[in-house]
Amino acid sequence: MHNKVFISYAKEDFNFAEKLYDYLEENDFRPWLDKKSILPGQDWNFTLRKALREANYIVLLLSNTSVQKRGYIQREFKLALDYYEEKLEDDIYLIPLKIGDCIIPESLSKFQWIDFIDDTSFNLIYTSLSFQRDKYFEYERKQIAAKQLFQYEEITEQHEYANKITFNIDITYFRFLDESNPNLRELNQILLGSKVEETIRFRKLFHKSSGNLIKTKKGERNWMFDISYMPNHISKSIVSINQSISTYTGGVHGNYYVRGLNYHVNPVFEITLENLFDYTDHSNVLEFLSSFCFEELKKNYNEWLGASEDEIANQKNEEIFWENSLDPDWKNFQHYFLSKTGIEIIFNTYSVSSYAFGLHIVPVTFDKLIPLLTKPKYLKKIIEKVNN
Repeated sequence: MHNKVFISYAKEDFNFAEKLYDYLEENDFRPWLDKKSILPGQDWNFTLRKALREANYIVLLLSNTSVQKRGYIQREFKLALDYYEEKLEDDIYLIPLKIGDCIIPESLSKFQWIDFIDDTSFNLIYTSLSFQRDKYFEYERKQIAAKQLFQYEEITEQHEYANKITFNIDITYFRFLDESNPNLRELNQILLGSKVEETIRFRKLFHKSSGNLIKTKKGERNWMFDISYMPNHISKSIVSINQSISTYTGGVHGNYYVRGLNYHVNPVFEITLENLFDYTDHSNVLEFLSSFCFEELKKNYNEWLGASEDEIANQKNEEIFWENSLDPDWKNFQHYFLSKTGIEIIFNTYSVSSYAFGLHIVPVTFDKLIPLLTKPKYLKKIIEKVNN
């Protein structure tokens, strides 16, 4: 527990990243490295983002290559900084490790970095990770003693069905341990019900009505269904859950999507995005979300495309994303997470553009939303509950 370490690196620095991976694994941490952790057939972009989101710590390997390279490595840096905003100021979460004579990016300059000299430099990383892990354990002990933390356990299930190929269903979900609390018991039932429903839905895809497995051709790739329910944020009054599903059912590529399940705890009810705002403010909020998310996604689009300044200047907005996909309509922003600092709106594959554009999450901080509201009491109450 509290041992997941995401290693962010440029592909040119893989040999170094692999040495760090082996060191951490030998010292009771669970490092994550794309070339070692992503299985054949899994969607690379989805699996990487999921690992980055779920990591307890992120080690950023900084070299002349990684700090100057455009593309996904810069996006990893940006996502890591976004997730850092949810941590306490004295938490150790991002650890920059200089593996060459490079200039530290300004956005990372406030973090104490490590200059790699020899393999003993890894010991400094281990010391920092262990220090923060001990802090997490101490915090949990205090919170559990004060009955302020909803303790939970992670549960994994695997179902395998074999014919000429194998059909795998892998499930990870969590369960609150305090079954004497009726609210937590209801949340457990919601998670269990959703997990069972998804399992049955996927199982139906490769079974005939007779109960036999469907026929497949020899040499086809195995089918895969990865279902995960993990906490995104937990407070005494609000629980935000990350439901992520990755599938491969033949063809050129798999598919994946993420949903945010957000609940008020006492009593238990679902919190939709529009529930955060008074009805009289809906129009203002939707117009803002439409414009803000468009601009943020446009940045990601041009970064992904590698567009030049001239290409960006000549772009027509209506040609970038699918028609109506970012209109001021609640259905376009229905998937989101609640966090301490704001909301994170999820744009799944195919929701605004082609499969290749992938999944994107746009953070919107509360301080951007409050000035839009004529009746901010609804949102302010949620902010209070999210942070208590």
